[in-house]
Amino acid sequence: MTQINAELGEISDGISKIYDFQDDEFRSRVFSLVAHVKKIADFQVEILENDELRLSKIAQLDGLEEECTQLLGQVNLTLAGFSKKNDLNYSAYEKELKEAQNWYTYKKALLDVLYKISDLRYALHMGAASRRRCAALLPTYAKQVEDTQALLTAWHQASVKRLGIDTNEIRRRRDGFDGVVHVIPGLVNDDLNFRAIDEKTVDMIAAQESAQSIEYPQDDSELYAEDVQLISKDGKIYYLPMDKEE
Repeated sequence: MTQINAELGEISDGISKIYDFQDDEFRSRVFSLVAHVKKIADFQVEILENDELRLSKIAQLDGLEEECTQLLGQVNLTLAGFSKKNDLNYSAYEKELKEAQNWYTYKKALLDVLYKISDLRYALHMGAASRRRCAALLPTYAKQVEDTQALLTAWHQASVKRLGIDTNEIRRRRDGFDGVVHVIPGLVNDDLNFRAIDEKTVDMIAAQESAQSIEYPQDDSELYAEDVQLISKDGKIYYLPMDKEE
């Protein structure tokens, strides 16, 4: 659970880096979700020592999971909408790319949070519920994210090809009047047919296009079913997995 706490902090930091996003209400809802989940992880010891509190936090996690799936569904629908914009010039594509990056960041953060919620629920159930039951919604929403990612990847691949973007050389083929002016010089030197683009633009294309971004290895271990060795020291109890050397 300490690891969950640290990972939630990283998620919150990632959301903090989103700027110039018009939908402040959505951003606020995501922040609130992460903060409430992190609060449960922060006070893990107190929660686990009090059965009444523990059960109430399990119920709260159910509500937070519902909120998370609603937000994630909205993100997926929005990202899928970008895939329909297939007639953009470079300037318009770059603008849409920056907006898509915000939603892309939310998508990754929310799916991460959904995984953390399932881990927390499993921990708080203390073996009374299987990990599979605690993570019952994950396959459905992971598949939704995977389908959305496929649309986003195809959109970028088609746009890069249509607009003559060379991500390796960080440049794009000149178009419009600029392209006409460089037709003759370009016959002598092909490099003149291209113009440099912002490296940040290439980084966003690479990130959003990568299907690897939706790979989330799910922990399927049943920790409460594993044998452990209890150690008492200075009035405190520690546990050590049986297969771990002291």
